[in-house]
Amino acid sequence: MSVDRQAVVWTRLGTNPLRMGQLYLTEHECRFTYDPDYLATGLPGLGAIYTPEVYANDTIVRTRTDAFDFLPPIQSLIPPRSEQNFQRRLVLEYLARSGITPASGLEADWEILKVSGHGGIGHLDVFESDQKATDWYATPVRPDLYDASQESGFSLKDYLTWFDQDAETLMQVIGPTPSVGGAIPKLLVSIPESGWDGRIGLPARFGAQGLTDIVLKFEQPTVYPGLVELEALALEVHREAGFTVPRHWVVEFNDVPALAVERFDRDSYKNPLFTESLYSVLASGDARITHNYSYSYDEVGRAIDRSPIDFVTDRTAAKHHLLARLLMALLTGNGDLHLENLSIVGMGGELAFSPVYDPTPMRAYSIHNLLSVMPFGRYGETDDANGSTVDLVAGLQNLAKNLGIAPATLAEITGKALHSTEHYSERLRALVSLPEVNKENLVAIVERVRGQLSE
Repeated sequence: MSVDRQAVVWTRLGTNPLRMGQLYLTEHECRFTYDPDYLATGLPGLGAIYTPEVYANDTIVRTRTDAFDFLPPIQSLIPPRSEQNFQRRLVLEYLARSGITPASGLEADWEILKVSGHGGIGHLDVFESDQKATDWYATPVRPDLYDASQESGFSLKDYLTWFDQDAETLMQVIGPTPSVGGAIPKLLVSIPESGWDGRIGLPARFGAQGLTDIVLKFEQPTVYPGLVELEALALEVHREAGFTVPRHWVVEFNDVPALAVERFDRDSYKNPLFTESLYSVLASGDARITHNYSYSYDEVGRAIDRSPIDFVTDRTAAKHHLLARLLMALLTGNGDLHLENLSIVGMGGELAFSPVYDPTPMRAYSIHNLLSVMPFGRYGETDDANGSTVDLVAGLQNLAKNLGIAPATLAEITGKALHSTEHYSERLRALVSLPEVNKENLVAIVERVRGQLSE
């Protein structure tokens, strides 16, 4: 790349849209500079590490790497480079219809960022220019709602089989909708504030009343049959365990099973809340992080303790939350609790872990049958003291010690998780759409873990 690229970052964290600063991408670096006028507002900035307080008079500079062409909070706005990523295909199809066919890699990322880097999860809006930002914010605050149950001429069921011929019609209804990452097809849309009734529209703009923004997650029956019903159960179990969980609805969208999950990154006035994934937070402060499972849970705890910048307000509560989430993941069969499935949200002047999202028990599917994608407490390693392998209980004890959590507190958190999942196996067997072989495999997995933690 021989020409420097420029874009602007805006936000709706205030009462009106504000330009936060200027973004530059050079051949070797990504840079961001806060606008003086934005610094005067006292609002949060680009990320929990890249704060206005620290970088008020300095340009944020990060050398581009294979893992991050952009600063991590900006990189998180771009769907991963995968031919099977639904969100990326959707935006590239929209670009093609507009006569833009970028090459793969960075060129495509840049074009995607300019088109769909605003209105997504979190508080950052990236635009090609200030005029583009002004035009976008000037559009009506309340989008039209479409009745998805009518014969409207488009078929998500067909589109989910990756047939391109349906993409154009889908785009006419959905538009260049911003999206979130992940392999499971997801769209960001709005529905009536009262809940799902079969109507969807583009995400609501600031000030829109009578609507709520959701993530609409579609099931891929040939790959993950029963996933929607399974994730809904996991959300309910976490709610019963005392975690904050968004409202959600199990729905059908043109005969495709889907889960509509209310977004937690918007307030009651449809303004965004400061939101950043733990992956982005930690990668902003540690260049060694190259993927969403680069750290162990122990290292996350050390980062919470030792960070010179408070990316969580109550460090003790955050470490307790981390341990409790891991225990629930182990007991429900979710081996995929990585750094992008944990986020930090700002509410009431404090930063804390977000409500639970994506707690799906992926161990139900043999290709994801992993106890934990991130290591903890030296589980599975050789104990130097006696030469034995560190078992699950010892691993959790080691983790708790490294988090500064007393054995009695570990026992209390473990007991609560065991109680909350007491009837989990029965509820799994009662699911309708999850195949029997997946049910029984998952039941065997979680019962084995339960037995180990109950000893």
